[in-house]
Formats: sequence, C-alpha cells, structure tokens
Amino acid sequence: MIFLQIPTVGYDNNFTYIIGDEKTKAAAVIDPAGLNEKVEKEAENKGLKIKYIINTHSHEDHTIGNNFFLKRGARLIDEDFSLGKIKITMIRTPGHSTDSKCILAENKLFTGDTLFVGGIGAVHFEGGSEKEMRKSIGKLMKLKEDIEVWPGHNYGEKTHSTIGEEKKTNPFI
Repeated sequence: MIFLQIPTVGYDNNFTYIIGDEKTKAAAVIDPAGLNEKVEKEAENKGLKIKYIINTHSHEDHTIGNNFFLKRGARLIDEDFSLGKIKITMIRTPGHSTDSKCILAENKLFTGDTLFVGGIGAVHFEGGSEKEMRKSIGKLMKLKEDIEVWPGHNYGEKTHSTIGEEKKTNPFI
C-alpha cells in the first residue's frame, strides 16, 4: 500500500491522507481538508490517480475538498470496498458526530475526530454524545494493539500512534 499523511493549513491542524494500491495505482483521499492541488500533486508524484473520497465524518474541516475531487471524477464512498488489493473497512464510531466512522486499511486506522494521539474527539457538537463516544472508543480498543492510529488532527506530541500505545498512555481511555 502506498500511504501519505499530508498536513493541511487552515482550520485546526487537520490531516488529509492518501492511500493507494501499488499495482493498479488507484487511490483514495481520506478527509480532503484543503490544499487540494497539493494533495492531487502528491498523489501524482507517486503515480496515483485519486478515484475515491472517504470522509471520517461530515464536518466541513474534513470535507471541504470533496467537490474539488468530485469534479475530477472521484466517487464518494461510505461503505466497505476494495482498492485494488487493499481491503477498506468502515467502522462506525458515533460520538463526535452521528456519522463518525474510522477507516481501516491494512494495519492503518484513520480515526478522524474519534481518537487522537493522547486524546479523544469533542462531543459538544450537534449530534455528539459522550455515551456513544465511550462505546466507540471501547470498540476501537478491541482492535489489535499493533494497529496504527492516524488521527484527523495533529493534536498530540506525535503524528500517529498505535492502539496499544493509546491503551497505555491516553488518559481518556
């Protein structure tokens, strides 16, 4: 799997991700949060064509780039699918918002605003629920400890973590 984490400017230290199949060169952009031309260029530099858009939830800071990629022929995906040999699994994780989900691709878990390095997402937004967030975090903590955590924002001391590290160090778990 080809993988890129791209910090975006504006909003709140968001990350946009690109995952791509090495053989077919088909790619998905996860949470296109701005700098769309840069994201597209990064994909092209790796020989990838962005064919899919996946959003971890519908808040604007994670979806602002959707139209840019839709106009270039990408499709918005909200269910499990295969990207070449890469199996993409959507894990519903309400709490931050009713439509929150995490995306599992191989050993990488894209957690949006559900789980951060050393934190969890806010629940004070419309549709947020502390009870649902606790259930969602519990669901994620049942995953293998070596699964990598790639959050929607750069809020921690590191840009990524693992489920095992979060179990040991995250004060909200």
